Amino acid sequence: MTFGFDSRVATGVAVQRALLLARRLLLPWLFGLMLAGLAGQASAAGTQAPARVALVIGNAAYRNAPLSNPGNDAKAMAQQLEQLGFHVIRVQDGTQQQMFQAVRSFGDALRGGVGLFYFAGHGVQVKGRNFLIPVDAQIEREDEVPYKALDVGLVLEKMEAARNPLNIVILDACRNNPFARGLRSASSGGGLAQMDAPSGSLVAFATAPGATAEDGRGANGLYTSHLLRQMAVLGLPIEEVFKRTRVAVKQESGGRQIPWESTSLEGAFFFAGAAGGAAPTGAAGQRGLSEKELWDVIAGAGTASGYRAYLEKYPQGAYADQAQARLAAATATSSTRTPEADRPGSRPPPPGTPAAPGAGFSFSAAEAQLDRQSSAGRVSAARRALADMPCPPERRRARVQLQVGESARGAILGPALAAFLREAGVRVVSQGTSEYRVRGSASTQVGLDWSSGLKEVSVTSVLELAGPRGPVLPSRVVRNETYAGRDVSGAVGELVQRQAGEWAVQLFEAICTH
Repeated sequence: MTFGFDSRVATGVAVQRALLLARRLLLPWLFGLMLAGLAGQASAAGTQAPARVALVIGNAAYRNAPLSNPGNDAKAMAQQLEQLGFHVIRVQDGTQQQMFQAVRSFGDALRGGVGLFYFAGHGVQVKGRNFLIPVDAQIEREDEVPYKALDVGLVLEKMEAARNPLNIVILDACRNNPFARGLRSASSGGGLAQMDAPSGSLVAFATAPGATAEDGRGANGLYTSHLLRQMAVLGLPIEEVFKRTRVAVKQESGGRQIPWESTSLEGAFFFAGAAGGAAPTGAAGQRGLSEKELWDVIAGAGTASGYRAYLEKYPQGAYADQAQARLAAATATSSTRTPEADRPGSRPPPPGTPAAPGAGFSFSAAEAQLDRQSSAGRVSAARRALADMPCPPERRRARVQLQVGESARGAILGPALAAFLREAGVRVVSQGTSEYRVRGSASTQVGLDWSSGLKEVSVTSVLELAGPRGPVLPSRVVRNETYAGRDVSGAVGELVQRQAGEWAVQLFEAICTH
């Protein structure tokens, strides 16, 4: 039997065999390429910058109290944020309904990224809560505020509901405010109330809680103009942005306006940095204070807590011996003096005078200079100034009522101030009739200073003094700060004593000369 062979069949069989071979060899390779492509897409999505969403409100066209700069401030802030990768929702001269709707839209847009809320305009505090005033507000009674204004707490609640890893609230709403003056009572005051930032948040004020700031004379307000400048600096951490802004505003205002922040941030964020606000690489992301720069700052401040912080970071550092000596001297200054040595009218021996037997401290020229620079030395100087100040007897024995609102974590300035004034002879009362009244607020902050890697502690207070015929000492702001190591409470106490002494001298002088 003869078998015939069709060439077409042979060709078909060969093609089938080739296809089977290609499937065995190529499909795993192609499948691998597909997986690699998907993995690359997933990786790209994982490193993609988190969404940045901002709500910017500028209210200026108030019917009875128009402002000059909030419109310009909000416009400049919106443009800056857009350049920095934010999707911006902007409201100009918002009514109450417009502001509430914008906050709702803002909350809906916040999902797992970075949220920022900025407000410029009038604000008021009532019973410890901060409210932002719409341009159409007609407020005549304090109890009407929650129904006719926007509670800042609502913004924080929207941010918290979105579960964002990082949120920023900036309130340039501390201008001299006719709404606040009309509503002022025991439960409401000038400026805005202190707010503790929720976890993963930063709340920034244009000036210290309880203080007010002017609207400004230039195209932008004083605070916002400096903030915009610092936000644009490449590789600058957010904490440093606000710190530099605070220093610049304080200097330009001559100390009349001192910005303030409350922060509980847990990660690094940069307005102008690597994608997503992550830490930039290279020199811009690595630059901080050198050991010498840190020592210069700490030595200039002259605080015991600062010396301890340096020694904790550089136990074998180039300035460790000096730090140990200065810490010992500062400790001796504050702890070895007897109560009689700190009484009003007492004096340390002149430089070069040998120490009395058992005194445990020698007032050499160098130590006397250190004593004047240290916190303990400044406290002693305040006591001497109070004792030496010429004052009519009836003024020295005046009744002064203290009303100092303080944060829960540091409610200690009021008692310290009362102690200084009592040493001067003033009769301090908490209620009842009095010839003078001291009113204000105080707050403490503890955060990590990026440039030094150390904890930074600050105490900020704003006080005013009123007498029988009206204001005696206008509202003023004082801020002291220092580096701290593990002993944060000690650092706070150190600053409080220094600040209480400074305030006591200012208040007592105003009482004596009024």
